[in-house]
Amino acid sequence: MPEEMEQQQEQGGKKPNPIMGILKLVGIPLIVSLVVTLAVFFLLGQNKQPQQQQEQQQVTALTQIKAVVIQAGKFQTFMLKGGRDVVVIDSLTLLVGSEPCRAAVAEKNDEIMDALSIIFLSKERFELTTPAGIDLLKKQIREAVNEITGFTGEKEKFGVINVYIYIKSISSVQ
Repeated sequence: MPEEMEQQQEQGGKKPNPIMGILKLVGIPLIVSLVVTLAVFFLLGQNKQPQQQQEQQQVTALTQIKAVVIQAGKFQTFMLKGGRDVVVIDSLTLLVGSEPCRAAVAEKNDEIMDALSIIFLSKERFELTTPAGIDLLKKQIREAVNEITGFTGEKEKFGVINVYIYIKSISSVQ
């Protein structure tokens, strides 16, 4: 044993401290990991989005809302091409993709009714009695309302999605 003491005194003169060894083994990796974690947070940024992107994502979430143009049971009549026939519409409801579109439909009801009368004036009796004719009518109504409300182009998915129309009758006026 005395030989070991002499060797230690020759090497440094002190006994190694076990606490310092543990601190070196644990402390250095801890500090390195803390620095790397902070660097990653600063480089990647926060998980928060700017206000405008959050609002846009809220708007992009498609909702489906009904907008009533002609209330059921009100029986709105429109003249057909030539002026000899009229069509009686019992109800006309639009399925829209956003609240702003529903509000625009309610606000611009007069313009929409005018567009409907122009669409029906270009139709003949036989066009409204076939499934293909009804589908074309619905498409024309959807496009006209989207144009009136301003939901065209990329915003079209927030405009009119579908048209529900119930034609009560088509009759001659003589």
